[in-house]
Amino acid sequence: MKALVKYFALPVMCFLFAYSALADVSGNWVFAVTLGDLGSGDATISLNQEAEGKLTGMYAGQLANGPIAGTYAGDSFEFSFNSDLLGGDITYRGELREDGSVAGAVVVQGQEIGSFTGKTQ
Repeated sequence: MKALVKYFALPVMCFLFAYSALADVSGNWVFAVTLGDLGSGDATISLNQEAEGKLTGMYAGQLANGPIAGTYAGDSFEFSFNSDLLGGDITYRGELREDGSVAGAVVVQGQEIGSFTGKTQ
């Protein structure tokens, strides 16, 4: 029984680790953003995954236009940008889904104010 677990569990764990290490959110995205009473709209986002978990890119939408900076680990990511409209930083926290789309929460001053889903262009 121990041998069966050893020979089965190790390859499965290696596969899962390799999959999470290969998850990549780089590219050009269209995010459908919903902000409750503030309304909804689309944003165009370009993301670049760099070394050591660094995420950079550009955000273009109703909330702002400008550079973003953030982090990624496995299939989770987070990035922020400054919005003069809302008077501070906006953070997007999300995950890459198995189908290649992304989804997550929009956070302002530590409060979740909305959600988003995204697909590559």
